Amino acid sequence: MCAKKKKESLFRVEGFEQWMDQFLADPYASFHYPSGIRVDLFETETEYIIEADLPDVEQQHICVQKEEAGLCILVAKQPEQLIERHIQLPIDMRDRLMNASLECGLLSIHISKSKMAPANEHTIRFTD
Repeated sequence: MCAKKKKESLFRVEGFEQWMDQFLADPYASFHYPSGIRVDLFETETEYIIEADLPDVEQQHICVQKEEAGLCILVAKQPEQLIERHIQLPIDMRDRLMNASLECGLLSIHISKSKMAPANEHTIRFTD
């Protein structure tokens, strides 16, 4: 048998690949849509990217909050209709710089691997 040799990376987070495999293999991760929020996760050399499918939602109805174990995406289209999705991350990233953008119903959240956020930043800011 041949064992695959993993590519060395300066930005490797211990357990991230296993966590991604488990997350993507979770058969219940996106079955509650439209009452839930479907998300995808990506990794580049400099950042993690979370994309959430939010069709027909405007930016002012979205709040993205940092949590101890990840992020929470809240969507309030109407006062009585609140949709939320908690996304667990493999490590605590509350101190990392994050920004979000919304384009054509796709919410993109960028989490820097190296840049730090201002102290006590609990809500992720949207960029234009």
